[in-house]
Amino acid sequence: KKMTFDTEEYGDGQPRLTKFRLNFDLLEEEAADPPEGKVVEIDKRLPTESRPLRELSSTAEPFLFTRGRCDIDPLLNKLAIEGETVWSTEYAVKKNIELARPSHDAWGIRKLVFVFCDDFMYRYYRLPLWKEWLDVFMPILETLDLHPSRVARCLLASMPPRTVIPVHHDSGYWVARTHRIHCAINTNDNVVFRVGRTASSMQRFKLDAGRVVELNNQAKHYVANLDPTLFRTHLILDYADNAFPELLPPIIPVAQLCIGDRLVQTRRTVALVTERGTGPLAPHFLIIGAQKAGTTSLYEYLAQHPLIIKGKRRETHFLDWRWPSHQDFDKDKMLQQSSTQLRKRWHTTFYDVENHATHPTLMAGDSTPSYLLASHLAIPRLKAMDFHGPMIVMLRNPVARALSHYAMIVDTNCTPAQRKTRGTEWLNASPAEIANAELQFLVRKGLLKPIKTQQTVPKLSDTYDLDPSKLQSVLADLPNSHGSHSLLLRGLYALQLRPWLQAFGSERFLVLKCEDMARNPRGVVDRAQRHIGLREHPLDSIEPHNTRPNKPPYDPAFIAALQAFYAPFDRDLAQLLHWQQVSSSSTTSMW
Repeated sequence: KKMTFDTEEYGDGQPRLTKFRLNFDLLEEEAADPPEGKVVEIDKRLPTESRPLRELSSTAEPFLFTRGRCDIDPLLNKLAIEGETVWSTEYAVKKNIELARPSHDAWGIRKLVFVFCDDFMYRYYRLPLWKEWLDVFMPILETLDLHPSRVARCLLASMPPRTVIPVHHDSGYWVARTHRIHCAINTNDNVVFRVGRTASSMQRFKLDAGRVVELNNQAKHYVANLDPTLFRTHLILDYADNAFPELLPPIIPVAQLCIGDRLVQTRRTVALVTERGTGPLAPHFLIIGAQKAGTTSLYEYLAQHPLIIKGKRRETHFLDWRWPSHQDFDKDKMLQQSSTQLRKRWHTTFYDVENHATHPTLMAGDSTPSYLLASHLAIPRLKAMDFHGPMIVMLRNPVARALSHYAMIVDTNCTPAQRKTRGTEWLNASPAEIANAELQFLVRKGLLKPIKTQQTVPKLSDTYDLDPSKLQSVLADLPNSHGSHSLLLRGLYALQLRPWLQAFGSERFLVLKCEDMARNPRGVVDRAQRHIGLREHPLDSIEPHNTRPNKPPYDPAFIAALQAFYAPFDRDLAQLLHWQQVSSSSTTSMW
């Protein structure tokens, strides 16, 4: 006999949004049996709606597969014995651990959690009930030929009558690296489960009790319990794919939780309350330069990662302009204590102290591009604080960098604070005048030595040797409060890099090209994420930052002279970093 329904459009407690509207017409759609099969890793790398079908494997459709059938009577009996209280907060507090699933909680879906992991799979959490209930889960695990240690997430979910889980696909690092298993425990004929590559291509499938299915949760899926009185209970289980052994215990740590433990969560992180304040102090990584080489864009791209939170300012300048004076510290205390005080000052002055204390896996960076040049200040100060974090260097064609540097300084569209930090020394001079004046200064200081020239006045078109031993003397004469200096010097990258590599070792550094990031921002940012210890997260936006559309015109002869000047120094850089060598007359092929 066909059941009749009332005409109410929404279930009790569900949002009054179109995607949550009860659609009883879906009950007229015939439910297909999911074919036998398994989701392969290649089909889960990206949301299926973003990929044409030709990019998926020949077995990708229909994105839902039967993995077998199992005896669910032990699980049904356990639920009957425990009763309805298993879904209550009181039960979680007394016999398990409270854990949030924000979206599903808001939609009214009840839950009983046994195993969980953070979205980036840094740790598995086995809740107290896992051991107690493991025996009743074994028929399902045996159907999958799955050892319990591989389970990354396991929970029972209970959909109230007249409840909708709207069309969506799961997101997060874990999705592409795990298999999503679904098994109905208590169900009814008025449950609609639809899956498809896109929202418009979804079809209804039969998920009868005891059928163990695997869902490609990168595909669009939708569940509705349209029954007016019956709950629908199902098991959700995720386990890591064999292609990612690094995401399995014992490589991945496992926390065995006890009753009374408390967790603190963000959308992507999970931590124990008792871990408050145990994380390292910010900043956790540095972007040290070069100025006008894409450091702002890289910082903003990295900040899109869910595990990175921005500090109070992008450029802290703690290691140069804002280094505390000695009188700020107790001179009678040991050096180690003073170093600790300095590190805490950096952390508390420029970063979100409360967030980092509560969520110790969150990271923050300092992107101050003047550090690369100011090695005489930054390196000893980092060593004094015993800083062990990774560092990134962005480089750019030195000619383009110099022109962009000049354009920034003379740009009149700036705030008073920006004008103060940029300086005023270049406002009434051409870039050629500035470069030639600096060239004479560098020759006079002995850093640059002309080769085979009879000229009394140095020219950019001449050839020069470098004397690195003179760098410290040059740096000591540079201003430390504004950026109107070192138009040429900032482009001598190998000269600036060597002190850093010698001080900390090359393994601490990732050197990237601004030009590569412009061509392939996602690929470059993936490398940067891995270097600072993060698992990759896709960029939501690749819009560049801090670009300047209106640049002053430049004399082609001056540009040619700059190219000639930098050519031998670029060859030195290529040798230092094992990059492609450049020709003697141009830097183009290197950049």
